[in-house]
Order: sequence, then C-alpha cells, then structure tokens
Amino acid sequence: MESTSRQDAAILVIDDEESLRLTFQLFLKREGYGSVHTATTYDEALAMIHDQDYDLIISDIVLEGNSGIDLLRRLRENHIRCPVVMVTGYPNVETAAEAVRLGAFDYIAKPVDKKTLLKVTRMALSQYRLEQEKEQAERRTREYKALLETIFRSVTDAIITLDRDLFIVTINQAAADLFAEMFPGRKLTSFAELDDGSALSVLKDNARRVLKSRAEISEHRIEYGGEGTSRRIFSVCLSPLADGNNRVNGVVVVLRDMTAIRATRSSRRSNFHRFIGKSDIMQTVYSLIENVAKVDTTVLITGESGTGKELAAEALHEESLRRSRPLVKVDCTAIPENLLESELFGHQKGSFTGADRDRMGRILQADGGTLFLDEIGDISPMMQLRLLRFLQEKTFYPVGRDTPIQVDVRVIAATNVNLRKKVEEGAFREDLYFRLRVIDIILPALREREGDVELLARYFITRISERIGKNITGISDQALELMERYGWPGNVRELENVLERACVLCTSPTVSASLLPPEILHQEEQRPIRKPAERILPVRRPSPLETQPYEEHFSVEERIINALRKTGGNKAKAARLLGINRSTLYRKIHDLNIDLSVFDL
Repeated sequence: MESTSRQDAAILVIDDEESLRLTFQLFLKREGYGSVHTATTYDEALAMIHDQDYDLIISDIVLEGNSGIDLLRRLRENHIRCPVVMVTGYPNVETAAEAVRLGAFDYIAKPVDKKTLLKVTRMALSQYRLEQEKEQAERRTREYKALLETIFRSVTDAIITLDRDLFIVTINQAAADLFAEMFPGRKLTSFAELDDGSALSVLKDNARRVLKSRAEISEHRIEYGGEGTSRRIFSVCLSPLADGNNRVNGVVVVLRDMTAIRATRSSRRSNFHRFIGKSDIMQTVYSLIENVAKVDTTVLITGESGTGKELAAEALHEESLRRSRPLVKVDCTAIPENLLESELFGHQKGSFTGADRDRMGRILQADGGTLFLDEIGDISPMMQLRLLRFLQEKTFYPVGRDTPIQVDVRVIAATNVNLRKKVEEGAFREDLYFRLRVIDIILPALREREGDVELLARYFITRISERIGKNITGISDQALELMERYGWPGNVRELENVLERACVLCTSPTVSASLLPPEILHQEEQRPIRKPAERILPVRRPSPLETQPYEEHFSVEERIINALRKTGGNKAKAARLLGINRSTLYRKIHDLNIDLSVFDL
C-alpha cells in the first residue's frame, strides 16, 4: 500500500540550481516516488501548477525574479492547499516565521542531506493524505445527511423521533401536517402529553416499552377519532434509536394513515413507466423510485430474476435530472471476464493483442447520464476493486493509459443474488457493497403482488397477439385462477413467456387453461403452492437441481427445461439458476437430446 501511494504521489521540485534539482529528483525517484517534476523559475513553476495538481511542492526560498515566499503566498491566494517545503541556504527567523504564517509544512536549510529530504517528504505526504481522507469523510457525511433529510422530508408517512424523556426531537412535514389536523390550536411537544385516554395514548406506552426493552414494536393498527373528526386507522411502528455504541437514545415512531390509503385505492396507478401493476407493494415501489430518482446518488436494485430490475433502472433515469443524457446498460454476465474491463473502461490502441484502435468504454459513453450495471454480484474481485475506485474518485484509467479521465456518471447496479451473504462468504467486497447500497430498491416477487397477475396477463395477451397477428381478446376465468395460484419462480419474465407460448398455440379469441404449460396446469400434483417470501433481504431463489420439496417430483430433464424457459434459452444464466457449471449443463442437454431452438428469443 505504501509503495502504491508513493507511485501515485506527484511532486514538484523548484530550484534555479540544476545540480540540486536533479539531485532531489534522483533521491525521490530512487525512493519509489513515481512522478517527480522540476521547475527552474517562479513563472515556470506557476505554469506547471496551473496545468497539474501536485501532492507536494519543494521550493528554494530564492528564485529568479521572485522568492519562494512569493510563490507560497500565490498558492494560498489561489486556494492550493498541498504541503509546501521551503529550502534555503540563508535561514533567518523572519523568513521562517513568514513561511510558517503562510502555511508552509516545513523549513529546512541547505545543504539538505538525503535522509532529511526523504523524511520531510514522507511526513508531508502522509499528513496531506490524512487531511484529504478527513475532508472526503466529512463531505460524504454531509452528502449522506442531506440525502437522509431529503428522503425524510419527502416520505408521506409521519416520522417522529423522540428523546429518552419522550420529547419530540424531529418531525417531518407529513407528521407536522397530521398533528396540526389532530391537535388544532395546540403544538404537541412531547408524547407524555398523550394522556387524554384516546387510542393515541398507546403511543406513549409503546415508546416507554421500546426504551425499556430496546426492542422494536412491529406494525400494529389503532383507531382514532377526535372531536368533530371521523374515525381514522393508523399503522404504527416504533423502533429504538441507537447510537454507534449501541446505546438507545430515543425512539423513532412511524405513523401511516391507512384510511387515506384505502380511500385513494381506486385512483392508484396501474402502470408506471414500463411497469404494469396496481398492487399495494408496487405503489410503494413507484413512490420510492420517484423520490430516490431526484437525489443524485448510487442505487442498488435487488430482487429475484424476472422482477423488472432493468425497468426500475430505466424509470430511475427517466425520473432524474439526467433524463436528457444517455442511459448506458451493461450486463456483467453477458461479457466475458477478460473483456469486461475494456468494455467498461475502454482501451488505447496497442494496449493488448487485438486492440487495433482506441475504444471508448461504457463509462465514458454514459458521461453526464446514468450507467446501469446488471448482475453486479457476478463480477471478479479485480473488477470489484476497479469499480470501487471509480465510484470513490469519479475517475478511471482506460486500459493502456496512465492518465485518468474524470466523468460525471450516476451508477445504478442490480443483482438477483444476496450480496450481503456474498460479503459474509468473502466473495464480494464489503466496501463496494456499501458504496453501491447507498439506497436500495427491493423489487417484489410476482407472488407477492396481489392482483397483478390478471392485469399483467391481459396486457401481455394484447401486446403479443398484435405482434403475432392474431385476434386474441381475452383469457378464461379458469386459466386466470390457475395462474393466480401458481408461484411464478421466474416472475414477470416467466409469465410473459408462458403467455407467448399460449398465444402462439391459441386457435380462438380466448386463451384457455389447456394452453398453459404442465407446471401450471397440474401444479397441485407437482408441488404445494409457495407462500410469499419474507422481504427482509433479497434471497437467491432455490436451484431447481437442489432437493427442494416443491421440485422433488421433477426429473432432471424437466428441471433443465424449466430453467431454460425461465432464462429465455440463455444457457449461462440457466446453469447459474440450476447451481451447476456451464459444461455440465451442455453435457446434460446433449445426453437428454433437448432441442434448444424452442427457447431462442
């Protein structure tokens, strides 16, 4: 790490004596400092500093036409804050005091021996690096705080934080509006005031329970009706507010007006950009995308395969201020590992065998816009490191180029694997995981989207029938009932493929149950209906080749066919879905005589 930081450090040596300049440069380069430049005069030094950023400047106090003190003063006027070491053959108290006043890191006298030069250089760069890291940490903290405040203000739920004495510390606008309506002419300052015997009194009791038990009180619902107001239903959740030392300093209270949600249900959105669905859980997803898109930060989209992660990325881009700039998509599994680096970062002509021309990488193509990295969980450790550096610095080096390129790109990543589990297993960098997961959007599985199967089915039938030139106008109740009871392991993508098959085979204006594949038509005979998944963290869907109860009656051939159907014939993705390597899948396809042509998109 030390040698890497030395290689990256840029140092400027300024002295009108050529022998001293070359000696300093030689000492520093032999010590491993990769970029050591020299200047002879004050004007030459200023020109070089204007053209390049330096991590350390070593300057003689006496320069042609000006002094090193003049240079130091000019640097500080221009807010250049890198450390400056002054060197002189005639040290005096006044000059030293002036140099220190202007912020010189050190003041050393000639003749300067090698040991002193290297020691001062090492100390100056170390302090400068620490100052930069501190500034970056403070900036990230400010950005994160601003982000939280933006989200806090925009959330429609009422959010209140209390201290240990139940006094209100912060409330968002939704809470302020709610309290103004519930307590007209009165400003609520403490939950201890909720002693009127109404249902809201339970909030005071619950807050005290949380402080005592240090445990969350999960969602429950209360009814409330003040004087002259109708009865209302609130969903309530209270959580301990802990600091970094695991001390509980207060309580976070979240109130959601379920009455308002129920009243506006008829006017809810049934589509959002390319999403189709009007379930409660999709309304939450739509609102989250709208709010998050306006905050220019990294987003991680998670969810099972086929839930619409690419659609979410498109919606985030279209809702953002970058909508007029490009959205560049990269499927990290579709590009061979040895080409992914060049594909993302670009390369220069001659940088490797076959590089016969310069190539602009996807990152540079997305400059000013959005970069969508799909299947981010499958990239190699080396690519994880390069991507982390890019996210931290907003600069990158194309393959074969030794000068960085700076870009303005918003990164959206997506994965269907449990990244947290991969971090715990050491297969994914924890620092990259947290850098990507500034905000995460968890897309629900289709089986969790109550009422959306019918809406999606009618949409796909209309679109597919127009594309294939058939007059199909609907679907039977029996077919819909079977589809709504099915677990849909492949989610919306599987639903679309099933309906495309049914439309191709359909000979009447109605899609009937007999056109559905066996796993849906005879699902009770094959496996029990799966319950909705718990939505705490996105989890990997069980591999069909693993011995899961609902797959135990499937033959190996049926499992492979199901996997290929769910992935649209993509053998690499099917192999991952089955939990086997690609060569094993190829051998099984050959041995079982499976016709791949029916799966091609």
